[in-house]
Amino acid sequence: MSEIPVIVISSSREGTGKTTLALNLAAAMWCDGYEVGLLTNDNVAVQNFMQKRRDLCQKYKIKMPFPYLLQSAEEFPFSNNEKKVIIADIAATDTQRYAALFALAHTLITVAATREDLNWGLNHPYANVIWQAKKQHAANGTPYMNWIVVPDQLTAASDDFSDTLSELARRHGFRVASPLHFRSAFQHINDGYCAADMAVFPQVFPMAMADVYARREILTLTDFLWQQA
Repeated sequence: MSEIPVIVISSSREGTGKTTLALNLAAAMWCDGYEVGLLTNDNVAVQNFMQKRRDLCQKYKIKMPFPYLLQSAEEFPFSNNEKKVIIADIAATDTQRYAALFALAHTLITVAATREDLNWGLNHPYANVIWQAKKQHAANGTPYMNWIVVPDQLTAASDDFSDTLSELARRHGFRVASPLHFRSAFQHINDGYCAADMAVFPQVFPMAMADVYARREILTLTDFLWQQA
């Protein structure tokens, strides 16, 4: 396994916003000087993002950073830059396939859009992968697994769900990040850029207040990822 830190973004089902989060997180990190590898399995949204991004560079004569598209962590190209990170956007259908990556990742992010996304039974496939990952971390001598749940804005706004999150965090051993608001501002990925890019190229992408807030929330999440539990 590569020594480059790997951040796995996953969920127990599709449609929770994993790819949106992965690309916005990647943009925040490359704007902070990181080289970013993106590990994803033929994701159409990622391919669309890359093509739209190339079109923007050509149209506006600018040079925007791109992630390396990887099939495995070992494919990250050599460079002298010490700041590298791999973001793995794992589809729910690929969870079992990438179970070993879960076990060796620096950080695991679970995106939860509804309460049911965290209400797993004992034999739930996603819960089993997490459990095996936790056992592997323990076997490797890691004091804890850096597991973070990012809740959806609407569910997190419910006091009842907040209580449920607190109980599940104690039961399963994850930390709860602040929810990401202003979801529409994160959808710039459909046009090939992210809120973090907008601050670097203000002459091309004027920022509305929603974009400012979105960038701030992603940067806050990025800081939270590197914090120790």
